[in-house]
Amino acid sequence: MITKHSIEPVTLNHDGLFQFSEHVDHIKLAVIERHHMTKQLGLGIVKGLGLKSGAIATTVAHDSHNLIIAGTNNQDMLMAAKEIKKMQGGLTVIQNGEILASLPLPIAGLMSECNYMDVVHSLKKIDGALLKLGANRHFNPFLTLAFLALPVIPEIKLTDQGLFSVSEFRHIPIEASKPVDKI
Repeated sequence: MITKHSIEPVTLNHDGLFQFSEHVDHIKLAVIERHHMTKQLGLGIVKGLGLKSGAIATTVAHDSHNLIIAGTNNQDMLMAAKEIKKMQGGLTVIQNGEILASLPLPIAGLMSECNYMDVVHSLKKIDGALLKLGANRHFNPFLTLAFLALPVIPEIKLTDQGLFSVSEFRHIPIEASKPVDKI
């Protein structure tokens, strides 16, 4: 999945920190290293997932399969991280502090121990939960998350070490270096 690097004005809260904006579809994105307990955490902003509330998280995130979380608020993102840890990997959808749906993938964070019908049932619940969050219906948000963490295909990705420009082959700051005009 090719991504585009875009510099846009963002909404800030009273502390000057990034604030979710439904109007322009900016949500928080985090990649957390989960294999060696390095406490590495990359933060970014993603546009286009369409989430109106809640958070989604997965350990199916090429190539490193770290934990990737997208969300509208810190509380649901934290709960998503805790649910993924409890399941030892997988997919989860959280809204207002409630687990709407999850699929445990305890085998390397990629495979289930359940029979295929149970997996299909869980995936259908996840699809329904994504609709409750207002997720974009034109693509699968979890598949999109998997590729947002893959720093070998253009143009920009998020790793546990931060925002990565594939074309420049280096990590770049999340903040724009100069003010930009309204888009």
